[in-house]
Amino acid sequence: MIEAAVKKRFGNFALDAAISEGGFICLSGKNGSGKTTFLKIVAGLAKPDGGHVKVNGRDITALPVEKRGVVMVTPGSSIPGLEVDAHIRWGAKLKGAEISEDKFAKVKQELGIDFQGRVGKLSLGMCERVSLATALLTAPAVILVDEAFSNLHERDEFISSYRELATEAGIDLVFSTQDESDGRLAGHLYSIQDGKATRRF
Repeated sequence: MIEAAVKKRFGNFALDAAISEGGFICLSGKNGSGKTTFLKIVAGLAKPDGGHVKVNGRDITALPVEKRGVVMVTPGSSIPGLEVDAHIRWGAKLKGAEISEDKFAKVKQELGIDFQGRVGKLSLGMCERVSLATALLTAPAVILVDEAFSNLHERDEFISSYRELATEAGIDLVFSTQDESDGRLAGHLYSIQDGKATRRF
């Protein structure tokens, strides 16, 4: 469960947005509407001017990134120098968590990762698949996906598979998009415009 009600001002732009939801959540809005700023605040990558962020009832507003139980994935999140399999295991390894071979194989299969090699030599879509698999196997409480579904082939199928895997793992997820119709792939839809978030369903 994510409960975030935050404020942030940049020059003439003011973010004053809130969501209170669990599950698989779509946050839609045009460029400059405040989506990325909102997600960065939830992730701890930006400090709000006011408000709070809670995950499963725990106030994480003032906690550092590594203690929040939140992972954020962007189109530039991958680590170019790692091989695919090492990358996918990287987040879990940092936490000292063991991943069974069955689980590792299932995530790769479900997410269409049937390629190898150094991540820096992959296409953008392949890099994003690897980053998203890495986030999933890190097993955080929340995954934030900032536009990283947008460059994928067969994206509807991928998002459906990712939603199923996240649900099985008990992970809440918020993904941002410029296309409000992507809400059909989510359990809940919020639209954000001029820094204000509105719950659609």
